[in-house]
Amino acid sequence: MSLKDIAARATVLSTLHDAIGAELKAAKKELEAGLRTAKQETGTQKIGVSLGEGPDVGTVSLVQPKAAASVTDAEAFTAWVMANFGTEIERKFVTTVKPGFQKKILDEVTAAGVVEWVDSGTGVIHEVPGVTMQGRAAYTRMTVPDMGKAAIAQAWREGRLGAAVPPALAPAAGDGEDVEKLRKRLAELEKRDEWLSCLEAAGVDNWSGMEHAISLRDES
Repeated sequence: MSLKDIAARATVLSTLHDAIGAELKAAKKELEAGLRTAKQETGTQKIGVSLGEGPDVGTVSLVQPKAAASVTDAEAFTAWVMANFGTEIERKFVTTVKPGFQKKILDEVTAAGVVEWVDSGTGVIHEVPGVTMQGRAAYTRMTVPDMGKAAIAQAWREGRLGAAVPPALAPAAGDGEDVEKLRKRLAELEKRDEWLSCLEAAGVDNWSGMEHAISLRDES
């Protein structure tokens, strides 16, 4: 394969990758809206996924995470830790709680379901200032076992997915090797999208490194 052919292949795959990503994002947004409506109207939170008249190849469900603890007043929380657990304070240009200790507090408060924390060393129950229980947005979870993935891949190769796949993304006859690579890449993107959805639902926007991550994205 010549360099020109390699460049063309990379360009085509990159374009398809972007197109698949955009289609997936739009489809999941529409799916989540539909599931939310179904939950309100009929209480339905889980549906089976089938290809035409065949058996189910997987399921899609609306997941509602429980409320999680979040620092909403960093100054009050830091003051409480300084007064009671001075060794868990990091002093740099600003005074902050050590990330590990903050995570421990938030995780245990989340598990308890109330803004109270029990010091296992002393047995003292603390009402933790600056922390509140916040509800988290529901998200969709797709569950497709290996058998279902194989069925979808076969249906794609045979052109039986119909409207589920935009015409521009439908595989052409005779390109089985490239189709298989694209199928694997799509599966990777779906797993990554599911993981990112879980991170968003878990409140990753409260992560101390979020601003740095945004800067890295903007630079790239």
